[in-house]
Amino acid sequence: MEDVTIYLSPGFNLTTTFLMTDGFAALNALDTAPRYRLVYASKAGGPVKSAQGPAIETDDVDLIKSSSDIVIVSTSQEPEAATGAPLARHLRYWSRQGRLIIGLESAAFAFADGGLLEGPAAIAAEYQGAFSAAYPRETLSNTLYDTAGTVRTCVGGAAALDMVLALLAERHAPDLVRAVRDRLAAPPLREGSQAVTGGSQTPLGEGMPKPLLSAIEHMRAALDQSLSVPALASVTQLSQRQLERLFRSHTGRSPNQYYRMLRLDRAREMVTRSARPMPEIARDCGFTSPVHFSRAYKEQFGLPPMRDRVRSRVG
Repeated sequence: MEDVTIYLSPGFNLTTTFLMTDGFAALNALDTAPRYRLVYASKAGGPVKSAQGPAIETDDVDLIKSSSDIVIVSTSQEPEAATGAPLARHLRYWSRQGRLIIGLESAAFAFADGGLLEGPAAIAAEYQGAFSAAYPRETLSNTLYDTAGTVRTCVGGAAALDMVLALLAERHAPDLVRAVRDRLAAPPLREGSQAVTGGSQTPLGEGMPKPLLSAIEHMRAALDQSLSVPALASVTQLSQRQLERLFRSHTGRSPNQYYRMLRLDRAREMVTRSARPMPEIARDCGFTSPVHFSRAYKEQFGLPPMRDRVRSRVG
């Protein structure tokens, strides 16, 4: 029997975690004998409260980590709080032992902090901006989950069920895995290489003209800069008036208004999902003045950034 250690930090996503562990539990129920022992662990043991409210009782990870064969890391809505010691030390230990390590949703923060990432990280969309800011040398994957190597990441949500079914398919007979899928009433399996649709930023929408989509993509790629309307018109091969008209008719905003909205969306990710200083966030989102940033943020979201950060922590 293999030991599956599920490491939890406060505020972990209960739904995503159980979608992953239900695959192992279902296989145990269907096989001739249990194949996996599921053990929940945390920094010091005891109850760990999930983002949805219920708490899971855990063991002290220091007492069980040596017996872990598969490790699933489910970190919190404040992913940077899970970085550093002791988790980084545990991750490096498991990596040296050749254990399979799987990170859900925001666990790529802890993996990057521990120097474990082996390639682009699959991470939930709402954490991507903060991750890129915290680890600019790491790259993001646009796929649902990894299927190679001993350190793998998953965007979370329903993709966690896809990932565990793909993992079981690597290790068990096809008829047994089909029985697991039937027991869980799982939809058709999505391959890990499938691209993630959507994201945390404002959707582009359907039916937009290609020049408009190109302009918006250029904006998204330069949120820390200050692209002018003439520059955007040039890259889209439109006149400034044509570009203005496209933005107004398809988004209801001018190019500059839309650009500011994208910057503020990215800023809110960093404000509520990280502990970075506000002046750094302002700079990385294209605001030269922290005062201007705070004023624009409050106008967009109803609260100044620091109060919004506090509210997100309390929530």
